[in-house]
Amino acid sequence: MKTLTIDVRADEQGRTLQALLHERGGFSHAEARGLIDAGAVRGRSPIPPGQYARRVRPGERYVVRHEEGRRYRPRPPSRPGRGFRIVHQDRHLLVIDKEPDLLSVPTSLRREESLVERLLEAERRRGVRHPALYAVHRLDRDTSGLILYARSRQALDGLQRQFAAREVERIYVAVAAGVVAPARGRLTSRLVEDPRSLKMRSVPQGDAGKEAITEYEVSERLADATVLSVRIATGRKNQIRVHLAEAGHPLVGDRRYGRRSPLIGRTALHARSLAFVHPVSGRPARFESPLPGDLKRLIRQLRVRPGAR
Repeated sequence: MKTLTIDVRADEQGRTLQALLHERGGFSHAEARGLIDAGAVRGRSPIPPGQYARRVRPGERYVVRHEEGRRYRPRPPSRPGRGFRIVHQDRHLLVIDKEPDLLSVPTSLRREESLVERLLEAERRRGVRHPALYAVHRLDRDTSGLILYARSRQALDGLQRQFAAREVERIYVAVAAGVVAPARGRLTSRLVEDPRSLKMRSVPQGDAGKEAITEYEVSERLADATVLSVRIATGRKNQIRVHLAEAGHPLVGDRRYGRRSPLIGRTALHARSLAFVHPVSGRPARFESPLPGDLKRLIRQLRVRPGAR
């Protein structure tokens, strides 16, 4: 039995336990998760399985006791996502209509299989030996709608250039709390992530944070909510949710930046439209996703039950 002791340094404030084991212990990310799940990692008390994203603090001590030669593997991930639909695929691109409750890409914060992992597995089942898939943007776990992946390095490079130049059009349907006025507007700020809560927030203009631009237009006014068509020029984490919450109109059902809703079990946000130039053929491409059933029901209920959100 080997023992490794790690004392957290000041510069490691806010790192995840998984990252700490990887960087200081030399374990792969999968081995780090396996050690945690096997109960081989201890702080003041044993670390419970699945606590990969536990944030460490300076002065904390973690002791890893592991058997030399043993392969530590994480527990199999759960599969809570409800699926996806392939809208378009060719040698270079994959356009997916994602349902809510499904991660776009793998993350150490949740023990769930992501959309990327499901798509790669589907490729392997089709006989593709070494499938490749590159994420060029993301959707929040709760957000439904269109997401684009590259299947070749050539496509990835071309799409990254378009995103950097803000040439990709992304339009969302959002249901915001309250009466949003005026009928159209532009919300801009610089966003930073809080290292403790991991929530995004706006900071005063300056060098800090990353520029975020959100444009909206009112599609329908309800008694105590507003249906918006939202266009983003930038794709920052939680951008639409943060901007509208800070404007006093959090999205209905947004538990992170607003509050739960009895009418919908997730954030009322849907990626409706995606338009770009095909990075290889050079042809314009546009895709649309219909409004999902839970958002249709939400809007219908808000029309007949004012104040129910």
